[in-house]
Amino acid sequence: MWVKPLFMLVFSAYFLSVPARGKTLNIPLMDAPVSLDWNGLSTMIEAPLILNLNEGLFGYGANSNTPVPALAESLEKSSDLTEYTFKIRKNAKWSDGRPVLAGDFANAWMRLISPQSVSIYIYYLFDILNAKEFNRKEISDPSLVGIKVSDDHTLKVILNRPYADWERTTAFWPLFPIRKDQIEKHGANWWRPGVLVSSGPFVLESYEAGRSVVLKRNPHYPAPKSDIDTLDFRISSDREEMIRKFKSGLFEFLWGMPTEMLRKSLPDTKPTELDLLRGHLLALNTAKFPMNNLEFRKALLKSVSTEKILPPDSSHLIPIKTFIPPPLAGSDGVAAFVFTPKEAKEHIRKSGVLRNSKLRIRILTSLSEPFFSIGKNIQTELARNLGVNVDLAAHQARDLTTYMNLGDYDATLITWTAKVFSPQDFLLPYSKDATYNRMNYSSKTFENRIAEGIRAKSRKEASRKFLEAQSILSLTDAVALPLFREKTGFVTNSRIKQIQFNHMGIPILKSVTH
Repeated sequence: MWVKPLFMLVFSAYFLSVPARGKTLNIPLMDAPVSLDWNGLSTMIEAPLILNLNEGLFGYGANSNTPVPALAESLEKSSDLTEYTFKIRKNAKWSDGRPVLAGDFANAWMRLISPQSVSIYIYYLFDILNAKEFNRKEISDPSLVGIKVSDDHTLKVILNRPYADWERTTAFWPLFPIRKDQIEKHGANWWRPGVLVSSGPFVLESYEAGRSVVLKRNPHYPAPKSDIDTLDFRISSDREEMIRKFKSGLFEFLWGMPTEMLRKSLPDTKPTELDLLRGHLLALNTAKFPMNNLEFRKALLKSVSTEKILPPDSSHLIPIKTFIPPPLAGSDGVAAFVFTPKEAKEHIRKSGVLRNSKLRIRILTSLSEPFFSIGKNIQTELARNLGVNVDLAAHQARDLTTYMNLGDYDATLITWTAKVFSPQDFLLPYSKDATYNRMNYSSKTFENRIAEGIRAKSRKEASRKFLEAQSILSLTDAVALPLFREKTGFVTNSRIKQIQFNHMGIPILKSVTH
């Protein structure tokens, strides 16, 4: 007589505790994805999709910047911080049911550093022993690289220098595991709908070019407390159109927009503001005349006032004096020239560069606002304060990387989003090993200060070393000028709960509820 009531009680309790499934969340996606090859060709454009399809060894807690195990269940570090041993969760599975193995990470990482790699993120693995040497064909034996598979669920990483929190790097999508067998079987189509297998909370259902990307729940991912089964990313680069669709109820949340824009367009809502790990800077091409002249570079950087070049409706951009924004170590100090036009003119005189109507410099910038307006304002400031003629080359955001790679510009307005939550990530664009070094800059002293900051035993010491590195970059070598850090806003309707954003401002939706 007790069996049936107890069964019914357990049965009822189970279904009362599990939210109803089957709901769809419509989400704006600000540009059309080109490739979902997270280990190779993907960029920030594809990040909202990839970070909901896959996971790494580590991730981040809900709206937190503290790294927590994801596909790893544990981590052991050697006392000298040069060896990391990750244990993979034995219940971690791909969307086709196959276990996630240590070899899947090793295959992804070796593909990333392969001499044939086309990834722009190769250098994120250069802290691993012999990874750079393998990528540059200085060694050919992959067994010499510090990526070791001890067994199916144990991955050992040997670094070439002490690194206090290298596990943070594994939360960046190029280091997510990959299925070598899928690539060998399907070739370039391995990431297409119906073929792609994923390790995270969702799987790719469909992709209608230029219109939408649909993700469905991964049946082999541990079920989170969410009633959303489908994510329908609708591609729309027009912010006004997104706002109209939010008002109509099609979109249930908006993200990646300036808070002041959301407040103005949606006065009945209360947008939430997020501090992004994102900085904007003016970078000079040190290999190109007249930018190869140190005195001329100093003149330019002392002629730009971050306060004067800001458009009036850009309160989400906050002027900064360091390349590293808060709350990271190295953000509390000054590593930028003060706006001093009088001194700038003296640097011009010392440079010996003949200023006449034929001397013109070209600055590359985005066509989108407010960055096009900022570029125009810099153009005006340099003409007014130095008499330097500036041509502004503005392009769509998607095309900027292509034009940067040409190396044909004297200066570039760069937006840098930290891919890893660490101070050194903001100094990577100036490293001699970085794909993103558009400034053709190299300084051994600068590199040494970064290395000292990475192995520092206290935040105070790390801050000092990272600030010294930034001072060398800007005040000594006049390579770039930090301009602004950025905030962004998001707004939801009253039904949406549990949205998580990472430090890049990307929504992580595995636990979202409706």
